[in-house]
Amino acid sequence: MTKFFRSFRHAVDGIRTAIATERNFRFELVLAVASVVLALILPLSVAERAIVFLTIGIILSLELLNTAFEHLMDVLNPQYHEDVKKSKDIAAGAVLLASIAAATVGLVVFVPHIIPFVSKW
Repeated sequence: MTKFFRSFRHAVDGIRTAIATERNFRFELVLAVASVVLALILPLSVAERAIVFLTIGIILSLELLNTAFEHLMDVLNPQYHEDVKKSKDIAAGAVLLASIAAATVGLVVFVPHIIPFVSKW
């Protein structure tokens, strides 16, 4: 069990490091918190909430993987190399595509619940 808790602590340390050093992760974390607040305030179904929470987990996890990949590539090849740049760009592109999908999920889930609320004003 000690090994489990040590692994858990290392994972939390990784998240803390990303929060402290990665601007994109902090930005996505702010959006995630705002999305969670909206998901808890608006009258969403259980399925809609699950989709929002799963989407948040996917985006934050992808950003952590992208960051880990970039750091690893910087250690393995500290000098500029076109293939390293392409690999980093591709990994960042994966995060971008997932973020676009997440924004679409947010629109599809939240907008139908926000419009009636706004129209009451």
